[in-house]
Amino acid sequence: MKKITLLFLTLFCFIHIKAQDSTRYLNLRFIDFYRENHPLSYIAPLGEIGSKNKYVFTARLTTPFMAMGTKWSRLALAIIPDFTIRMLRQDSKPVYTPDLRIGAAAYYRLNNSEDNYKYVTAGFMHHSNGQDETPRSAVGTLNYENWDFSTNYAYFRYNWGKIKKDQLVTWSSWNHQIEFKNQIFNYDSIIKGDYGFSRVSYKISYRDYVYFKDFFTQNDTLFTAKDKKKLTETDKGSLNKERFRWDFDISYAINKYSHYNFLMAQRRLNVEAAGYYSPKFMRQVAFTVNIGYYGEDPYNIYFKDRYAWVRAGIAVGFLKYTAKSNGYISN
Repeated sequence: MKKITLLFLTLFCFIHIKAQDSTRYLNLRFIDFYRENHPLSYIAPLGEIGSKNKYVFTARLTTPFMAMGTKWSRLALAIIPDFTIRMLRQDSKPVYTPDLRIGAAAYYRLNNSEDNYKYVTAGFMHHSNGQDETPRSAVGTLNYENWDFSTNYAYFRYNWGKIKKDQLVTWSSWNHQIEFKNQIFNYDSIIKGDYGFSRVSYKISYRDYVYFKDFFTQNDTLFTAKDKKKLTETDKGSLNKERFRWDFDISYAINKYSHYNFLMAQRRLNVEAAGYYSPKFMRQVAFTVNIGYYGEDPYNIYFKDRYAWVRAGIAVGFLKYTAKSNGYISN
């Protein structure tokens, strides 16, 4: 009887330890999802072509600073800066009103599947342009050079995705996000009834990956999903990187406007499609082409502008880029 009891205790301890190892791995693995699903930074010569303004370039710098991300907890915390500038094509190349956002986010893992991941995010952002000039009181007019703009909003997101992979390589993924964003306090009263304080949005992203066999030696052969039968567990010194990404993002303002009803899509709708391609010689960097329509330009005091646009440049971010050497994986 004692032997049977000891056997069951040993088995229980083994299963418990394996479950703990799996949980710890998933807590760390999901941090990759939080970062990979964050918007990419970019620089785009000529900026948004189609805007009434002419730009030298538009640049966005953003990344999640993972202040807490531990194997011991499903919860992760991040500080998030998100800065965008548009340099105008004028004599002094002014920026005037940079778009400055700073906030924090809490991520929570919902399930125990790496291949079909699910998580939620709750966050807060302060949005301003770094100016303190009193806004013009005349209705319908804006001072684009130094008008004070500021809002503070909270958001809630639900992310889920499906990953196609084998034991060695990730080949592709479909990633989804729905978001609700709402103003919570302190905003310039002059924009009340004329700004999208509350928005709902949906984003879908398809990503395609390639595999470099023995990248750190003379042989840097590139493999796609069609070549996966040629790979074995003994392969080492290799890279798994994101080659192509396609994003589609649509959002709609649902709060009350003074002069636009709920169905006035040309004012409430923002939509964007983007393609990213990372050639063999690039690491976590990709060429990008974006097309879209702004019913409300998200660049602070330009919110009254609405137009179709095209933007092209170079993007950088947490594109999947893992190296395997001697059986160990690192990000």
